Amino acid sequence: MRVLWPAALAAWGAAVCAETYTEDLLIAPLADGRALLHFDFEMQTDNGSTHSYHVFPRQIGEIAQRYGVEQLQLTFTQGVWREARWGAAPGPHGAGAEVAARLADDSQWAGMANALAGVFCASLNAAGNASAAAPQAMGGVRLAHLAGENVCTENLTPWIKQLPCQAQSGLGALLNPHRLFDMQFLSMGAALDSDGAALRYRQRLSVVVDVGRWSLQALAGRGLPPACPAASRSSIRAVVPPDARVVPPADTVRGSDDGTTHTYDLLGRGRIDDIEIVLGAGRAGMRAAPAVATHRFVTGHGGSSGGIESAIENRRDSPVTVTYYDALPWYLRVYTHTLRIRSTHADGRSSPLAPLRTRIVPAVDRGRSAELELELELPPRSRTLVRYDFDKGFLKYSEHPPDANRGFNVAPAIVAYELAADDRARPLDCKAGEPCAVRVYTEPALASLPTPDFSMPYNVITFTCTILALFFGRIFNLLTRDFAVLTEPAKTDQDGSAK
Repeated sequence: MRVLWPAALAAWGAAVCAETYTEDLLIAPLADGRALLHFDFEMQTDNGSTHSYHVFPRQIGEIAQRYGVEQLQLTFTQGVWREARWGAAPGPHGAGAEVAARLADDSQWAGMANALAGVFCASLNAAGNASAAAPQAMGGVRLAHLAGENVCTENLTPWIKQLPCQAQSGLGALLNPHRLFDMQFLSMGAALDSDGAALRYRQRLSVVVDVGRWSLQALAGRGLPPACPAASRSSIRAVVPPDARVVPPADTVRGSDDGTTHTYDLLGRGRIDDIEIVLGAGRAGMRAAPAVATHRFVTGHGGSSGGIESAIENRRDSPVTVTYYDALPWYLRVYTHTLRIRSTHADGRSSPLAPLRTRIVPAVDRGRSAELELELELPPRSRTLVRYDFDKGFLKYSEHPPDANRGFNVAPAIVAYELAADDRARPLDCKAGEPCAVRVYTEPALASLPTPDFSMPYNVITFTCTILALFFGRIFNLLTRDFAVLTEPAKTDQDGSAK
């Protein structure tokens, strides 16, 4: 027995060494006086086939093995990223919940969605096979979007529990739910890459914080405990304007086009009580504006027809090739012959724009959604409008949600393009020095469909029951009451003679 103990300890140590965990936090002032906090946690294991999970979350590894997940990206977003005020977004985010995955067998999609729904306490089971689509621009990745999904602490709690130190130590201890869900924008996601035995799992959380005092403790609402013992790297980066001052002095300071980056090594320092930023009199700071911006609007009025108008803006001095993808639910019956694409150039000229590639998938009633995928080459400094019309279908009364008069949520459209390796407007999840595929989302739409008068059944039932009650009461009295003839006795006078 004593001989086996060293071998067991050596095997356990080798399994732990095969797993790595890093945690990073980025603090960046924004132009409107707010601050961006971007958390990045990454776990990697080289022994996924041995079912040994010491740092890597077991439930994620088992889902990857059970359903043959080759690539997975899950995002929960609350609010809208204001790129006009905050610059380029830190990563892809569409309002609500989004699941994007590449599976070895697409028939496992529904099972994977159900498993993720149980892990993250979300209604991802609604993103079944009927809701999933496969845009060609995403290289075989299936995509499902739930625009009406509400993000709350029930999603954040299991997300935090997947961290090795959870909220006990390290940067995970700064995730204060009361603080996070009181902000204008919050996006948290999880990304999984699998190549057989090796698994790489990355958790990101971005939040735009209202600033009262420029210190880490005030921004997060909590103090910073010691670094997570399981982490091989634990760092905090503050990207501030050149005239700003950061206290205490950072371990490394590096200048760039975006500002000055102050980096703190929590493993080397042991513990930092607080980090305070003293901004100068100039502009607070802003991330570089994205190369492409897009917005979408619902046109028309009434309950029978409508339209979609999407505006795509190219802010570069050179043409940009993008892929526009929109998936509309089956009850919005798209007329593809009404598709119109027109570009307005920098000098005010307007001309039609022919797509380089068009892919249209018609909808199936109560089945799949309609898909429209266009590959466009946007002229320099131009604004391109994509328009098409639709008719609104009629739903069964049982297919309406409880708040039917509010309308139906329609998932946002996606504009995908590729950034060069030296482009400044790069999301934070892009690797430095490599080309990066970027996805930009429009705002979600709200479709108002013909809605029946749900109070009418109540009125009919009430009226019918009243009539039945009156009728039944009278008939019941006639059938059950015992009728008898009553005779009045004759009256007599005092002398006994009858009147």
